[in-house]
Amino acid sequence: MPSTPTEAVLDVNVIIAAIFADHVRHAGARRFVEGLRRFHTTPMTQGGFLRFATRPWKNARQEEQPPMAEAQAKLAEFTGAGGHVFLPDDAQFTVLSLRSMQGHRQWTDAYLLHLARKHGLALASLESRMANLDDPARPALFVVV
Repeated sequence: MPSTPTEAVLDVNVIIAAIFADHVRHAGARRFVEGLRRFHTTPMTQGGFLRFATRPWKNARQEEQPPMAEAQAKLAEFTGAGGHVFLPDDAQFTVLSLRSMQGHRQWTDAYLLHLARKHGLALASLESRMANLDDPARPALFVVV
């Protein structure tokens, strides 16, 4: 994507950074999301946030992660904000391009890029590592800095 999009599907890493104030990329992710006209989440990205937020590990300050109900409430507050659009997972993995797939960890990235492109949206992520999966003729990836 050549310029900052006005709406985008949020990768789970953007959702995590935008919600957790102690995340190292919180300010930039929050500013990016708040600058969008519309932001989209999917069942996959919402589930990814909940999985991360309720994992049993401790954070750097040795605080326990929030209980499941609290994590779910944080997600509900985030998705309850103006501009949020829920985007159903409406594509099959069997139709994904295998262009430049480098391993088993890229299935979700390839799927989210495909879903964003299918709906004429950008996929906003904090990571450029999935750039090899993007279609140079119709780029969909936007790396949030």
